[in-house]
Amino acid sequence: MSEAASHPPCLAARNLERYLGEEESRVHVLRGVNLTLEPGTVHAIVGPSGCGKSSLLYILGLLDNPDAGHLEIGGVPVLSIDDGEASAKRNESIGFVFQFHFLLEDFTAEENVMIPMRRLGKLTEAEMEARAYLLLEEVGLGSKAKRPSRHLSGGEQQRVAIARALANDPLVLLADEPTGNLDSLNSDRVFGLLTRLVHHRNKALLLVTHNPAIADVCDWVHEMKDGMIVNTTRNER
Repeated sequence: MSEAASHPPCLAARNLERYLGEEESRVHVLRGVNLTLEPGTVHAIVGPSGCGKSSLLYILGLLDNPDAGHLEIGGVPVLSIDDGEASAKRNESIGFVFQFHFLLEDFTAEENVMIPMRRLGKLTEAEMEARAYLLLEEVGLGSKAKRPSRHLSGGEQQRVAIARALANDPLVLLADEPTGNLDSLNSDRVFGLLTRLVHHRNKALLLVTHNPAIADVCDWVHEMKDGMIVNTTRNER
């Protein structure tokens, strides 16, 4: 049995349903979505605008609640917990990488990476600084740890955002068009970094993308249409 197979899925969603709006304007956004992210795997969600990709990402990231269904992170059910517990679980177990990096521009790269660690409150100041520096080293920015983020290039800022997403060593990484604002060189670098981290550390990455080249090098591609995953393909290596 492989190491990944000996662990529960990083994330497992069953029969997720979501409605938005009221009465005549009510829209059935998610229609029984099922999804499993095993350790060490990279997944792409593709599909046209309005098919439910972002709604799914928000629910999986505990930023929204479904109207029905079941969701587990690391084998632990998470939909029955209260808002405070959900916030703590999100901070500890989920890392977000967005198209726009949302760094605090007057904070240094190191200080930006330390923000999730401060929220979690498990490390001392010295331990947080040391971990932030190691993560920045891992994304090739150790020499710029003390530089304000506004003085970093777009590609560098996105790499800081990846280090920040990894700050609390989350099981699951969720990414919404993480390379959408990058040129092809930085796009390849960012995606390559994410996939290496996932494969080497038995995490799971789910990314929403409109880039076929990115989807083609993921382990799994899930096609969404009208609120459903209508096709799942495994890319052979």
